[in-house]
Amino acid sequence: MPGRKGIFYGWWVVLAGLLLITITVPFTSALVSLYMIPITKEFHIPRSAFTLTTTVIAACGILLSPVVGKMVQKYNVKLILSISISVFALSYMSYGLAQSVYHLYISAAFLGLSFAFCGNLSTQIIIVNWFKKSRGLAMSIAISGIGLGGFILSPIIANLIMNYGWRQTYFIMGLVILIVGLPIALFIMKKTPEEIGLNPYGADEVDQSENPKAEIEVDITPAEAKKKPFFYIYLVGIFTIGLFTTGSLQQINPYVSDMHGMAYAATIVSIYSLLGIFGKLILGWLSDKLGIIKSGAIGYLAISISFILLLFGQHKSLLIIMALFFALGNAVASVSIPLFASHIFGTNNSGVMMGITNSAFQVGMALGGVITGAVYDVMGSYTWAWIGLTVTALLSMVCILLSYSISRKKYSSDVKSVA
Repeated sequence: MPGRKGIFYGWWVVLAGLLLITITVPFTSALVSLYMIPITKEFHIPRSAFTLTTTVIAACGILLSPVVGKMVQKYNVKLILSISISVFALSYMSYGLAQSVYHLYISAAFLGLSFAFCGNLSTQIIIVNWFKKSRGLAMSIAISGIGLGGFILSPIIANLIMNYGWRQTYFIMGLVILIVGLPIALFIMKKTPEEIGLNPYGADEVDQSENPKAEIEVDITPAEAKKKPFFYIYLVGIFTIGLFTTGSLQQINPYVSDMHGMAYAATIVSIYSLLGIFGKLILGWLSDKLGIIKSGAIGYLAISISFILLLFGQHKSLLIIMALFFALGNAVASVSIPLFASHIFGTNNSGVMMGITNSAFQVGMALGGVITGAVYDVMGSYTWAWIGLTVTALLSMVCILLSYSISRKKYSSDVKSVA
């Protein structure tokens, strides 16, 4: 059987997930803006009309995430991923055929539908199945594909657009997605270790020096969870992560540009974007060493400190320090969320619960940038926006800690009643 000797096969699954995320997630978020100027000029449309394509993609994620969780958990992952990656690649190519902004929206809808199945959610669900030990590290390695994809592909796409035009660039990158993604789906990705006769990584290890209770997983079904108040407290915690994520990411650049110019703003964005790759790895490592709740609290405090430092953005040196804290804290949105779901509700129903989780997160993502932008429009500055985001981050932390505590107490009481 593969993986019995040498490298545990789960690490190949992590590498496959890293590559899938690299060739999917950035194409729906960070890399979209590279096409904005040439497309808006050719179609004579406002930039807001073009950015609506990302809203269409996000709406698909909000609606489909719970369905994706159920299907990945129940059906053949190889079939799901191979079909969705193929549709994703073809949908991306179809942007190059657009003759109006409405054609872009149609392509975005198909891209969003397929992305829901082949994006980071499916990879997160699969990694939870493969790892008991080092789950945080495994998750953070795969999720780092978000930043890695943006870092590597951004200059490539920019050069392709300048040399060949935006239409040809869509065709070329769509072909790259298909060539890289389809073999991964067909030959590397496995949903569970049991498929090839293995156990999850660390399942056979028992560390007597650790609290035995920490090795026992909670098992709460979605139907049971929906009857409990802590489930809705949890959703508030996830929703608010989405709020402060886009609420900050979409507004830091214009905020710094207003005070120090576009060049310095780009420098700050580059710093936290590049360091964000390491921030995810560090937070994943901390999750394995300290536990998901303690590491999550560290991430929350780091992002809160970054928002506080933004209040003093007139000082360039403080903005650099802000970028360091932001790089670590922002990893909560990518690394910690799937770990929160698996630790609070257990792994037996992780697919469904992570789908519901992703929907709540996407709703927050859709509203965060709009709300902070509205605060600026009304107040004439970002001061209250940064204060509001600080409060939002701390509120999210309290909600997650509270829901975790309640779920653990309920599980303990159930064990006692059975005993």
